[in-house]
Amino acid sequence: MRHLKIGRKFGRESHQRKALFRSLCTSLVKYEKIETTLHKAKDLRREIEKAISLAKKFHNVKGETEQQTRALKASKRTLLEGYFHGCGDREILGRDNIKKYLSNLSKENREAAEKYIADPEKNPKPDFIVDYIPATCSRTVKGKDGKEIKKERKNAQRILRVEGTVNKLLNRIAPRFDNISGGYTRIYKLGNRRGDNAEMAIIEFTK
Repeated sequence: MRHLKIGRKFGRESHQRKALFRSLCTSLVKYEKIETTLHKAKDLRREIEKAISLAKKFHNVKGETEQQTRALKASKRTLLEGYFHGCGDREILGRDNIKKYLSNLSKENREAAEKYIADPEKNPKPDFIVDYIPATCSRTVKGKDGKEIKKERKNAQRILRVEGTVNKLLNRIAPRFDNISGGYTRIYKLGNRRGDNAEMAIIEFTK
């Protein structure tokens, strides 16, 4: 009898499998559609759907006090971070690093980000960008005494802050599935891969 045999080993030890599925979950949340082998896609679906269910519960957590609510949300967020690599918001410094980051985005996201960076005042900010600080600009910050101070940036490094994996899952992906209790992803078979003849598939979110 095959008790407690759920999941495949993929020729890896447990810590290697954990790292593999963290990478796959991170890529799926980042791109919302990835291509991988059929067996990995099936096991990935199990992991990512648990993460989405946990993210949905995060918004509904309520304790007896505000402090208890914050503690419960922090514990659920810690559990969520176990599913992903690079969970926090990223800060990308310098023109070259920003350009390199944008080159890895989809065409639609890249064009939207480039338009926003070229003129932040006239173009809408894409959802995945948290903040952008140009090399030359004036901005208002709060001092230690709480008073607002106007600061000038002159020929400084550009700073692009982008949304982290967990924040995207919590704020933009999980709310799409509020009205359903499962079936957040779908898998399409693509046929066999040349070389090793592995069955390939696409996995994506249903909404």
